[in-house]
Amino acid sequence: MRKNDSWLGPGSGSTFSRGGHYRDSRSSLARLSRVIVIVVALIVVVSAIQLIRSVPLPTAVGSVGDTVIPGAPPSLPWPSQGGGTVTIDGVGTVADFNSNTQIPLASVAKIITALVIIRDHPLATGNQGPTLTVTPNDVANYQSMFRQQDSVVPVANGEKLTEYQLLEGLLVPSGDNIAQMLATWDAGSTQAFVGKMNSVAKSLDMTRSIFKDPSGLDSGTVGTAHDQVLAAMALLKNPVLAQIVGEAQATLPVAGVVYNVNYNVGHNGFVGVKTGSMGSGGNLVFAATLAGSKKLIVGAILGQSGVQPLIAALSESTKLVDAVRKVPGQFNVLKQGQIVATLKVAGAAPVGVEAAKNVSFMGWPGLRVSYKAKFGKLGHNIAKGSQVGTLTVTLGDQTSSVPLITTKAIQSPSLSWRLKRL
Repeated sequence: MRKNDSWLGPGSGSTFSRGGHYRDSRSSLARLSRVIVIVVALIVVVSAIQLIRSVPLPTAVGSVGDTVIPGAPPSLPWPSQGGGTVTIDGVGTVADFNSNTQIPLASVAKIITALVIIRDHPLATGNQGPTLTVTPNDVANYQSMFRQQDSVVPVANGEKLTEYQLLEGLLVPSGDNIAQMLATWDAGSTQAFVGKMNSVAKSLDMTRSIFKDPSGLDSGTVGTAHDQVLAAMALLKNPVLAQIVGEAQATLPVAGVVYNVNYNVGHNGFVGVKTGSMGSGGNLVFAATLAGSKKLIVGAILGQSGVQPLIAALSESTKLVDAVRKVPGQFNVLKQGQIVATLKVAGAAPVGVEAAKNVSFMGWPGLRVSYKAKFGKLGHNIAKGSQVGTLTVTLGDQTSSVPLITTKAIQSPSLSWRLKRL
């Protein structure tokens, strides 16, 4: 063994050297540094992205739905035959029975006759409209109907009658011959006029009413109590027709003073609308005032029998109106402070939205109340009590718009939430 062999360094084939170890250490540190730089860069980039990412705006979720006024629906003193329905105009149907049963209408059909005339020849309140001259054919028609004991208004050859007077003769004493005169004047023939009657009925959604003549003498002219209330409400919306059906009497040139067949008009708050009577029974479409309100009670009672069927219908209408006047009440359908929606807020607990005022409507048990919320564009910072939308509450044609306000403040999400969100 050579002297001092233990001090000899590794041979040229050895993998160990001090210089190599140093280089390896530097390389590892460099790689680690690069990793750290990359990680830091990624953190910076991801943080920047998180911070510049758009934050979802608050979204509203409604929590109130349509409802029905609780309690037992009204019960009315209905007759034992025929069909009927009673509504409070603008609120809803109070009650009905056999309201979709088709029954011969008799002179109740003249409601549609009047609606066709006033549509084709509009009248302003206080105006008489065009003047018609009674012809020999009109007189012959009157005499023929008189012999058949129809409901007629006396006329004479050459008599001058205004449109307003003809409508009075149609609706007050219920002149069948006047219906024929108006139909011929308006459409040129009864057949053409009947086509207009059915068109108007269709436009009013009177789906189970069929008109075959302008006076209602034809037993094929039929309808339902439900449909006739629709017709009556359309008539009452016209101020001229509403005025005429509310007349207890009228004065015509030849006939003189004629009286309303509906003798209830002018008594107990009755303001119309139209009677009808034939072999099938007595009919009445009626309207009466509701104490303490501008709304009207509108109803129909059809197909009443007996020795005097029309008087029976008139009597039944009085009982119904007296009963209906006791039905309506005021119902709170929304309370101030009631939570009606929730705002979902990014980075925070949901925030309640409440009604800013009470809503009370006329109604009765069984009526539906609807709610429809509409929200404006929402921001990230909303103060407590801010209006964020509107709730529309509806019952019949009664509507109230209620501001919706926040119960808490809403703030933009925090920096911490922005960085940590997924």
